[in-house]
Formats: sequence, structure tokens, C-alpha cells
Amino acid sequence: MDDWAYHEDYSLFHGSLPRVMGTRLEFVTSGAPLAAMLPFWNGLKEEALRLDAMLNRFDPDSAVSRLREDSFRHSVEAGPALAPLLREALRYRTLTGGLFDITLGRGGVRHESCGFILDKAALDFGGFAKGYFLRETKDRLLAAGIENAFVDFGASAILGVGSHPHGDCWLVDVNDPFHPGTVLTSIRLHDRALSTSGNTPLYSGHIVHPATGRAVEGRMVVTAEADDPLDAEVLSTALMAASPEERAAIEGNFPGVRTEIFEIQ
Repeated sequence: MDDWAYHEDYSLFHGSLPRVMGTRLEFVTSGAPLAAMLPFWNGLKEEALRLDAMLNRFDPDSAVSRLREDSFRHSVEAGPALAPLLREALRYRTLTGGLFDITLGRGGVRHESCGFILDKAALDFGGFAKGYFLRETKDRLLAAGIENAFVDFGASAILGVGSHPHGDCWLVDVNDPFHPGTVLTSIRLHDRALSTSGNTPLYSGHIVHPATGRAVEGRMVVTAEADDPLDAEVLSTALMAASPEERAAIEGNFPGVRTEIFEIQ
């Protein structure tokens, strides 16, 4: 079965990948011929699946899982494929005062002349991988000259480039997970990305404060809108764990990013 559809009358392409990075990837674009869009979509799929195979900590066969296990037996080099992601993730750890930390506050990653060395490293790229993919996607869209596209990664990480065929933006509703049918906010995306983090009635405590190891509980939703999808993804995660004072300090390191924090009754 094809994982894409093309509507000739509207030059509308829709691609869908139902199982990747623990969720669903949806891609929509308009105004481009099928001959151009099909190879573009195939390239996106390949990259999403490559990142999933590398970063999925729930898959014992992923590169990160194997490296994690090896690093608890002996020091191991991360390798060139993982190095740029580690470099970015550690940079974000600094920008967020340690509240976004793929090492879960346990360290185990050091940089040497040969590259990144892992030593008892419990790596978790949740809150990073989807944003990294969307950053790459935005660059690919620009390079391909695709002016209008919408990429939805499980409703929690979204990229809107250009505008909807019948509007001047891509309009995204952020729903209240505790009150079905209630919209917390509507965000207009035009060459911007949106990330949403929060707890739900069925999925809570998945974000952990790196310093204390305590799960973040409570009925809270955080949104972050940014030019850079990875900025948005990281910031929405970090602000979930931050105190009001920490939030102000962190947001100062991300100029141009708009955030909202919803404490739900």
C-alpha cells in the first residue's frame, strides 16, 4: 500500500508514515508536481527512519541502545553519525541550565580529540529527535524550493512553511488533554515550528527533572513557537521542569521564541 496520495486538481501531496519515533509522521504540500514530490517524500521517510533506528531508546537494536549497553561495560566512541546530535544536545544543556539533558543528569559523555566518548551514558533523545528531524526538513524544503508545506509529528512537533492553500498561514489548535473539546490556544504558523509538551490523563510523568530525578507531575501543557524547530522542541521540554525563576533565565537564551504555559484546573 502506498504511503502517499496526490490530488492532481490541487497539486496537493500527502505523505504519511504511521510508525516512526513512537508516533505518526504526516507531510502535506501544495503547488508542486508529483515528479518532484515523490522523491522528496521518499528522502524524508528515509531520514526519519534513519534517526529512529539510531535514537530510539525503546528499541534494543537501535544505535543508542547498543552504545548505552556497551558504555556500561567499557568506554566507547559514539561515532560520526551520532556526534553532531550529541554536540547540539550538549549545547542545549548549557542553554537550559541543565534542565534539558539527554544524559538525565548523570553525565557519561565527554569530548576528546577523537570524538565523543561514552562512559556509563544513559542517553535519552526524547524531546530532541523530532525537533532535529523537523530542522532538517525545513532545510530540505528551502533547498528544494518548496514554499508551502505542513509537517506534523504526532501533534507534538509541527512545522508550517509558507501557508495553507486557502489561507495565509497554517493554523494549529492546541487542545486541552484534560477537557476534551477545549482549545487552549490557536497558533498561526508561517515559516515557524511549534512544539507542545505536557502531561495527559493517560501519559504523565514522562519528563524528569535532571537534577532531582523526580518526574514532573501536574496538569500542565507548555507550547513553544520558534523559527528553529529544535529550539521549540527543547524549550517546551525544559520549561516543563523549570521553576518560574528558571523559566525566565532560560527564555532569555532563546530570543524570538514564543512560549505559553498552561496550568490546567
